[in-house]
Amino acid sequence: MIERKKADRSIEQLLCLILGKQHAKASEHLDYNNAERIEFCFKMVHSEAQKIVETTEASQLSKAINASRMKLDSLQSLKTLNQLINEVEW
Repeated sequence: MIERKKADRSIEQLLCLILGKQHAKASEHLDYNNAERIEFCFKMVHSEAQKIVETTEASQLSKAINASRMKLDSLQSLKTLNQLINEVEW
């Protein structure tokens, strides 16, 4: 049987893969609460996307913003999995 601790650790590992080491470290202070950490990461990626829009040439914008969109989609998937983990009776 899967334990809650292992499920939470899985969310943490996937978060690190999605965001990369630097961004994952920036959210470490929230490692006690995956829901808050994921929301914090949403804000970081959104801010990153805004900077990309402001600083990237129009011809390169679609390609540059695609990585941020993929991160946001993956974070949404993690949020869904985390909600499922929270709904299970351990």
